[in-house]
Amino acid sequence: MTINFSDLVTLYRKVDIKESTQAECCIEDDTTLSLIENLASDDNSVVTRINILGGKLQVGEIINLEIRQPELSLGWLYDSIDKFIKGDFVRSLPDNNRSKKPYYIKDIKYYSEDISTPQIIVAYKAVRELLIRLENMSSYLDDSGRKIIFVGKQTFELHYDVSNDLGAFKTILKGLANNSENKLKTIEDFCKWLNVDDVNRHSNEKKSILASVLSDIQTSSKPLEICTVIENTERLYAAAKGQFDNYLEDFKYEKFVQKLEENSEKFISRVNDSISKVLSQILALPIAAAAPVILKGQGKSSEIVIYLALLVYATICYFALSTQKAVLDHLESEVNSFGKEGKLPKSLGEKWTIEKKKILLLVDKQTHLYWIMRGIICIVIAYSAFKIFDTLF
Repeated sequence: MTINFSDLVTLYRKVDIKESTQAECCIEDDTTLSLIENLASDDNSVVTRINILGGKLQVGEIINLEIRQPELSLGWLYDSIDKFIKGDFVRSLPDNNRSKKPYYIKDIKYYSEDISTPQIIVAYKAVRELLIRLENMSSYLDDSGRKIIFVGKQTFELHYDVSNDLGAFKTILKGLANNSENKLKTIEDFCKWLNVDDVNRHSNEKKSILASVLSDIQTSSKPLEICTVIENTERLYAAAKGQFDNYLEDFKYEKFVQKLEENSEKFISRVNDSISKVLSQILALPIAAAAPVILKGQGKSSEIVIYLALLVYATICYFALSTQKAVLDHLESEVNSFGKEGKLPKSLGEKWTIEKKKILLLVDKQTHLYWIMRGIICIVIAYSAFKIFDTLF
């Protein structure tokens, strides 16, 4: 028959503990008799570590039992809450397996699977969870030395072996149990803040902030103790959350919107300037082309000089316009890649798409203007070359 730890707990609750490993049990009924026979049988006693020391195995009799720690594959048996804390707390790290083995504490008759949990155990579980979260946020763990190592402005250790001062630790737990609504809620909120399972939630910055606020409560050259951390949980949580909130100010949605709008305005301004910079020069070409007609009759040599000057001027305009077209092409490439370079959060993708359409429409219009202006320049160059040739020959 398979033995479960719950079967052992059923017997643990029926016995009267006399010493650490010895107890008496009154066999009240056939169910109790069957339970003892099963747990103390030759086949099972090696696993259950329950042996019959004396007395008759029949209903109505009182028998003496030896009850020791069963095989660890079943669960843990503790004489007292003190031994439970000393044993369980240091085993919390490294937390490789969240589903810990079940346990039973004799002096308070508490089974870890019970629906109702004593307040001191509730407080203990909250503190234990805080320890696990702190270790997750640390640089590394020295489990043999019972130390969590943080690296921030300076490297420092957090000692978590509560057996060195178990009385102080129990006093803290009782205080938490008596004021469970406020202090335990703070510890719970702090644990949620310390949760960095989501790698996209600025985990490195959180770790840096935690190391900083922990170092602030280390008032002497002595190592920082877990009791000190628990006593200062409210202060630590407020300081860490405040610093992190300040850090997040630079990542607010409104600031990203402002950044997008600013960049959009800059793009529009640069697009407008790209071709418009040579617009005045190009507009002067028709006037320059008309000058020889106005000055006609001044002599062939004068006309050649004027047409030659017009040709040079038109050529310069051509290259100036080509340069601005290259700038316009570069701007178009910048606009197309702006949203793909991680400069904006995904939530602003739709807004940027709208802004991008406006900018690219303006780029198209500037491109059309470029081709018109280039056509005018080419006409003026051809006209100047023709007039020079005609005047000479």
